[in-house]
Amino acid sequence: MKQLRCNDLRPGDVLLRMATSSFTHKLIQLGQRLAGQPNAFLAHAAVALDTQFAIEAQKAGVTANHLAMKNKACGYYVYRCTNPSLGRGAATAAKMFLDIAQTGGKMKYDALGAGKSVLGQGGQAKSAAEMDALLDTVLKGRNHDFFCSQFVVYVYQLAAYQSGMPAKSIFNVSDAKVSPSVLASLLLNNPSFQEAGYMMPNER
Repeated sequence: MKQLRCNDLRPGDVLLRMATSSFTHKLIQLGQRLAGQPNAFLAHAAVALDTQFAIEAQKAGVTANHLAMKNKACGYYVYRCTNPSLGRGAATAAKMFLDIAQTGGKMKYDALGAGKSVLGQGGQAKSAAEMDALLDTVLKGRNHDFFCSQFVVYVYQLAAYQSGMPAKSIFNVSDAKVSPSVLASLLLNNPSFQEAGYMMPNER
């Protein structure tokens, strides 16, 4: 696997973080293992905005974190959209959610939703009407809680939808039923993505 550094990243790259020693990550790992999901060592997901920042749903809400500073000690598996335009669209969608979160709608990490994502796989991708309804809710400043992997799947489905493609053409699942380990499996078997490499901890 190719070792990547920050300068190798592209907008829209999906970053799957290896679990840390935090209590939350330990719970996510345990839940994924008990559910029999592969890749249980992965406990977080984010979208690369550019070569420096990752946008992610965390306890504080949707935030942007510098990969060479706050997240320097984290290791990431990196998957890249084979359609650069769609990747940039996902990064733009993530940035839009970040901007909304910073103006009041925090969109905090949904711990309950994260737990449910481990228990239920699959489900139907949102319809066009459901995509519009959720986007309208967020744009009006009403809060919507996201957990990390749900956020990644939703911004990609939204970017696809905004490009005139059905949301299910990029991820044919319910965003609310995707844990980090399931997201890894979806990326591995998805012709719209390819494995770009791995970012070593403390090597940026």
